[in-house]
Amino acid sequence: MRHLFVCTNVISSGKPACGKRGGDEVLVAVQQKLLARGATGVLATPCGCLGPCFDGPNAVIYPDAVWYGALDESDADAIVAHLIDGVVHEAKRVAAPGG
Repeated sequence: MRHLFVCTNVISSGKPACGKRGGDEVLVAVQQKLLARGATGVLATPCGCLGPCFDGPNAVIYPDAVWYGALDESDADAIVAHLIDGVVHEAKRVAAPGG
């Protein structure tokens, strides 16, 4: 089972916050696409800060440990393809924080 965590943090503390930069919209777009495809065995949930605020909106898919940055709603199809089929969206893949 793959699980997408999308940062929807709105507390910026002087840094850009993913929620204010479209994190919520990314999550909703992915969830809508998953529902439209009748996807089972995958999850897409909001989360707090993932760390690399300047690269956001950020997301990570586990257990694959694939990180994504600078996401927007237009990436939803590619993220869903990763969740369902395991196809990594290389155009938006970023290094894991501290990695």
